[in-house]
Amino acid sequence: MPSNFLFAVLAFLLTLGLVVIVHELGHFLFCKLFGVYVKTFSIGIGPKMLRVRWGETEYTLSAIPFGGYVKMAGEGLMEEIQDTGTGDERKYPMGTEEGNAEAAGMDDHIPIERHFHSRPAWQRFLVFVAGPLFNLVLAFVIYTVLIMSTGLQTTPFTQVGEVAVDSPAAVAGLQVGDTILTVAGEPVDLWSEVLLGMVPAENRQGTETPPVQLKIDRAGIPMDLTLAPVWGGEGVGWDVGLRVWNTTAGLVQKGGPADKLGLRQGDVIMEVAGETVTSFSAIAILINDRPDEEVAIAWQRGGQPMEGVVMPELTEVMPGEFKGRIFMEPFFGYEKVGTGEAISRGYQRTVLTIERTADGLRSLIMGEQGLDAVGGPLRIGQAAGEMARWSFSYLMMFIAFFSVNLFLLNLLPIPVLDGGHVLFLFFEVLRGGKPLPERLQAIATQVGLIMLLLFMTFVVVLDVWKVTGH
Repeated sequence: MPSNFLFAVLAFLLTLGLVVIVHELGHFLFCKLFGVYVKTFSIGIGPKMLRVRWGETEYTLSAIPFGGYVKMAGEGLMEEIQDTGTGDERKYPMGTEEGNAEAAGMDDHIPIERHFHSRPAWQRFLVFVAGPLFNLVLAFVIYTVLIMSTGLQTTPFTQVGEVAVDSPAAVAGLQVGDTILTVAGEPVDLWSEVLLGMVPAENRQGTETPPVQLKIDRAGIPMDLTLAPVWGGEGVGWDVGLRVWNTTAGLVQKGGPADKLGLRQGDVIMEVAGETVTSFSAIAILINDRPDEEVAIAWQRGGQPMEGVVMPELTEVMPGEFKGRIFMEPFFGYEKVGTGEAISRGYQRTVLTIERTADGLRSLIMGEQGLDAVGGPLRIGQAAGEMARWSFSYLMMFIAFFSVNLFLLNLLPIPVLDGGHVLFLFFEVLRGGKPLPERLQAIATQVGLIMLLLFMTFVVVLDVWKVTGH
């Protein structure tokens, strides 16, 4: 079995399994909190493969891993939908009087106050939204734990790799190869300190800032320069025209072209396609423009020169946009932070993921993006496998991103999804506590289910076409 395929399968199962378990656990725990009788807690849908009864609830692992459900007493229409495709329950007696009553489809043994629809509207609302909210909490926890364990990403270099023509840096006299020692009199060890030090914090929201004094080292000779940052306008911000000299290899994806070439973290790239490189952006440009072509690379490892030939893979980096990739990242350092800072950063990362995902969803609905931007199970598995081959941390970040997607998608007001249940509940409250007619709910749910199935079918077909090229 190809290792890439194995990575994809295992990563896909971990991704889907974790987000589904957490989602259904949210529904389940809030049912228990409000005293709702839970008949079944299922991971997966369709025929039940493994089943065990613990207390009043049957815990099952079902055949189709795309989703799960919590089956509650007195849920009405949704109980029938959840039973679809699970087989004849009467063939599998539970071994207890309660279990056999459930297998026969009877709720008479369950007190009416423990039926779902006997609970107040606010409790049912919380049960509905608990699943998506637990997915959001999962993303926040993952981001926070990763920041606590690894720290904040930094670029531990202050040597100049590129100077834009006619930029403030060029006007100041900076040259490629200069090492910046101090900015505004403060010593700098990270590239972020270089950039942040050029514009005082009190001026970053404005359009004016005074020139800044730099001390640099040029081939062993110390020099003093004055740099005047330029406001580039909204969306650009302060411009100095500098890129860091970082041609050191960071993470190298397992099984990728760079890995097969023999590049390892810490190697310093000297030349690509016969051209000397002084920044990672220069490396990327030379690689991106040469998909499926042999590219000569020269590098150093511990001062020892090495060389080889790599063939960049043609990769879809954005919908409809393809470039050559060898799957290697620039080198980064990591700065440890305290628990409070990690929680704050984890929250910010979660909010940013929600905003970007919501914007992508909006552009999809508005037709600004084509449906080929949507990924189904094959491409989700492919993406999860790629993240796993980068590192376990990258896979966990993908799971956090996927969990936020599930949070937003499940809140869409589509019958069958949690947002659809909330919509029905909203109309019930507007009608003074009188639920919508069950026939109307059934029709709306069937339409929603058919639309969802058609969309899933389309996405799977698109997946096959994208992944296999047929």
